Amino acid sequence: MATTPAGWEGILDDNESILWQGRPSGGVLWSDLLKFETFFGLFFAGFAVFWIYGAASMGRSVGSSGFGLVSTVFPLFGIPFVAVGLYMVVGRLFWDAYQRGRTWYTLSDKAAYIATEALGKRALKRYPFEDMTAPSLDDGQPGSVWFAEELRTHTSRRRHTTARGTSYSGPSRTHITRVPVGFRRIDEARAVFRLINQHRDSDR
Repeated sequence: MATTPAGWEGILDDNESILWQGRPSGGVLWSDLLKFETFFGLFFAGFAVFWIYGAASMGRSVGSSGFGLVSTVFPLFGIPFVAVGLYMVVGRLFWDAYQRGRTWYTLSDKAAYIATEALGKRALKRYPFEDMTAPSLDDGQPGSVWFAEELRTHTSRRRHTTARGTSYSGPSRTHITRVPVGFRRIDEARAVFRLINQHRDSDR
């Protein structure tokens, strides 16, 4: 029987052995500023700033009609949307760096493991070889090895804003995004890719 490494008791299967362990490279990826999210975030934040300016201008024009408090508070509702836009532009880059700095990868002869610890919460996900999609390699230094997909669902509604508040109209829309899962930005991407393919083939 294989000796279970410290900290892996009750996690590894019988006779399961660890082949490789590593972590993603750290730091902010400024090259991700060229992604679609950046341009959408700029548009989103810019529109929110324009809306705040318009609401404030309208508030000044009706301030003398007894709606002083409402006209002062109403433009503030646009601030969260500015924050969301700024997050899409640059905040997501720092969040991604934070997550990668708290991620650990392990490859055994039966499965891949991704461990995370963020905001005080620990998680460990296991991806058995038999459940993997065809592994793919993003070659480079560092490189990435992808072997699974996760489906993320987002529901949105059309937003209609009036001077008295915000209401929703129209049916909701559900968007499903396929997100690749794997060992991201690792130094030994080619070697890990080869190990996964070798042991997937031997399990068939």
